[in-house]
Amino acid sequence: MKIALDARWIFEESSGIGQHTRMLIQSLARLEMSHRFLLIFDDAIRAEKILKETGCSWEHVVLPYGLFSLQNQFKLAAFLRNQKVDLYHSTNYMMPLWGFPRHREGQVKAIITIHDLIPMVYRDHAPKSRKSRLYPVYAWLMREVAARADRILTVSESSAKDVQERLGLAGKGPEKTRVVYNGLDPVFYEAHQVPRHDPPEILYVGRLDPYKNVPQLVSAFAEARRELPRGTRLRVIGPPDERYPEAMALARSLDLFPYMDWEGHVEFPTLVEAYRRASVLVLSSEYEGFGLPVAEAMACGTPVICSNASSLPEVAGDAARQVPPGDLFALKAALIEVLNDPEEMGRMVERGRVQAERFRMEKMAAGTLEVYESLGS
Repeated sequence: MKIALDARWIFEESSGIGQHTRMLIQSLARLEMSHRFLLIFDDAIRAEKILKETGCSWEHVVLPYGLFSLQNQFKLAAFLRNQKVDLYHSTNYMMPLWGFPRHREGQVKAIITIHDLIPMVYRDHAPKSRKSRLYPVYAWLMREVAARADRILTVSESSAKDVQERLGLAGKGPEKTRVVYNGLDPVFYEAHQVPRHDPPEILYVGRLDPYKNVPQLVSAFAEARRELPRGTRLRVIGPPDERYPEAMALARSLDLFPYMDWEGHVEFPTLVEAYRRASVLVLSSEYEGFGLPVAEAMACGTPVICSNASSLPEVAGDAARQVPPGDLFALKAALIEVLNDPEEMGRMVERGRVQAERFRMEKMAAGTLEVYESLGS
């Protein structure tokens, strides 16, 4: 079977989707199998970089058009047929609709990964985002993708439930929607002797969209500071977003800047070290399709405080301290209790390492390959 894997979801700046795609390539390339792969890129320099980073020697092609172009809609399916591709896998929601009509009996099968349906489930997730402003188009696109794909992959049972209920797949049976957890880079599991930050450091990794509840974290930090170990700092890593200035404005109004570190995009080695040095990671989102920072922090041996919503209880298991999203006082109490109890932090570290074993990239590769093979040749 010849499988085309769309690597155009790996953008110049790192993202959860890009990391997922990179790990899928790296993990599948290590498996022994008779299938042939074709990687699709739209940038020659990025293609060379990814192939080197992943140690992948598969056939690859650089197309002169991107994922969201009209050319992709009208030309990709013909290209796949000409390449005698049996199966096309897009690691995020976009696919060439016109090349994969409903009720088709086509040569090329399609697998689409849907990581979450945040704009549908939580309509106020990011009111200034393109998906919110063009919501009718987004909702139509997602339903069309679900109808035309031969398989839908999701990264959690929580996301699978949303996909089945909201995209009209509830009666299609378990074969249509399959769950394969994200796989983590092996470097997160490596036992490096990196000292924890002293004084303690609370870490947040992610965007500033409203559903991420970063202002709530800032408020909880301000409320808890007097009861936290002396000198405790809050470190925020993630791309700045002028559309959502609330967290920074709140920190400024509370005079917290001397006690916080705001960082934008950081290189991967810096991110790994940040996890290892942090005393606790906090992700109190309203909704996550998976919650990659939770799994990455646990693999690094860092305690986690997260919300008890959507996929996060599934990913965190019993390893994290869970709080209701939006409950400022519960988050404040969790910060105080965890950071003032070294024995509990030690227990959270051990439970987290055990939980993180579920997200080895080898397991993601094996689960994905099983879905590929379920479609035959």
